[in-house]
Amino acid sequence: VKKLNSYISSIKNNDCKLIVNHIINKYYAKFITYPAATRNHHEFASGLLYHTISMADIAMLIASYYDNIDQDMLLAGCLLHDVGKVIELSGPIATKYTLEGKLLGHISIMVSEIRKTCEELSITSEKGLLLQHMVLSHHGEKEFGSPLPPLTKEAVILHFVDDLDSKMNILSKALDVTNEGEFTQRVIAMDGRAFYKPYK
Repeated sequence: VKKLNSYISSIKNNDCKLIVNHIINKYYAKFITYPAATRNHHEFASGLLYHTISMADIAMLIASYYDNIDQDMLLAGCLLHDVGKVIELSGPIATKYTLEGKLLGHISIMVSEIRKTCEELSITSEKGLLLQHMVLSHHGEKEFGSPLPPLTKEAVILHFVDDLDSKMNILSKALDVTNEGEFTQRVIAMDGRAFYKPYK
């Protein structure tokens, strides 16, 4: 939670900070306790916060290596991209999909939330639109739930970081229950591959 507050405080652009603050504060209690999914990755209590902070850590490191990255936009996208899951999922324990989750999904829920927040706070800059795009495109492809592919540098980084963090979590879980010198069970979320666990 300290790291979350620190990241929010570090956002310099006023519009980005206002949007992030408004939405995180609105859903704060759920955001810090909900899982990130019903299965596959970060499906434990507070998994959503853990996944979000991990992504912010990785994204800020990546952004430091490249020129012309809007770090405020990238950080805001990391912090907000999955907040819609507090409406998509039923709660921190034994979570399941809600009616809104099944009919709308967390991506469209959060796009609507950002648009509504911009209207409420009278934000007219393109920051709100860019944040909506980042949320809309963070799954990368239509088959994975994103109507559009990432079309800004920040959206590209967000997508790859989200994919990396979720897959590393899935892979770590599979390897945790595998003996050294053996292969994991097939990991469905990673093309059904079985992964080898080397000897230490």
